[in-house]
Amino acid sequence: HHPPAPSPSRHPHHPPAPSPPSPRYAHKYGLLTDADFDLLWNTCGERSPSALGRGRWGAAAASEASKTRRAAGPESHECAGARRRFLAATSRGFSQTWSHAWLNDLTLYGPSARVAFDDPQSLDGQSVAWMNRADVRAALHVEDAPAPSWPGPSANWSYASDYAACNAEAAPGVPSMVDFYRSVAPQLRTTIVFNGDTDPCVSWEGTRAAVERIGFAQLPRRAYRPWFFNATAVPLSLLAEKPVLFGPSLAAFPSGPQYGGSVVDYDHGLSFLTVHGSGHMVPQFRPRAALHLLSKLLTGAQFSPAYPAWEGVEDAEFDEALDRWVEKAKAAPYV
Repeated sequence: HHPPAPSPSRHPHHPPAPSPPSPRYAHKYGLLTDADFDLLWNTCGERSPSALGRGRWGAAAASEASKTRRAAGPESHECAGARRRFLAATSRGFSQTWSHAWLNDLTLYGPSARVAFDDPQSLDGQSVAWMNRADVRAALHVEDAPAPSWPGPSANWSYASDYAACNAEAAPGVPSMVDFYRSVAPQLRTTIVFNGDTDPCVSWEGTRAAVERIGFAQLPRRAYRPWFFNATAVPLSLLAEKPVLFGPSLAAFPSGPQYGGSVVDYDHGLSFLTVHGSGHMVPQFRPRAALHLLSKLLTGAQFSPAYPAWEGVEDAEFDEALDRWVEKAKAAPYV
């Protein structure tokens, strides 16, 4: 029902967004009507292909991909109208570069704010200043690195993937991240694959499906279930100083155990979990939940208790068991 089709041509001064924030993502989160999604996906073949999906990175690859899209040929008036409604409704397709962008392309429910590396008032600008400090370079042992500054590398860099990871053109049999985790997880005590559940860049559904494809057995009673973290207070001085894109949910008052996301556990110490309300960079958008996640990784402790055996009980008994389970999940040692 989803036949592949070339993407329509684009204006050369407005290159399209990367592939993940497609009409499918916009439709899922209520930004695109059923009718426009059906038209774009099934009639117009709108897929927003990206150079990243072809296993090549760098300025040359991005330029090549943009030329390929613009040379795809004319589109119908009907498709053009639907595509333009999609762009208008989604901040130019969740653009990372549009000067008028009003949606955050890396965390759907986060604030839209300046992200330029050359803007000293933005989080990215402050990251640049910090990363280029002499003491930070020394702490990271990169004083003699070929790249003289961060971010990098230079505009002339290029990279080609030898693996079937972000690489639709990989040859049959080439290992993917599924193969990597299948190999490495049994050698480690704990392996956690996580995803922000509002990430427009890498959607959690694909990550969860990839983890399922690893093929490890799901642990008994450890199906997809909630986990919680302690939403502690932060100093007013931090709230006054931090960039708006860091920890948008931080507050000066504690709110106790809060829903952190969902987790499912597999054999060989492998877990997949989502981080609720986070976009692409979990430590940036949900720092308290990220600290909790890191603690669980380092200690090997469980995120939440196993579900009880409640399939055959009466509703009243289930209600009581669920209450007890939530109370247990919101207390030590889980929170």
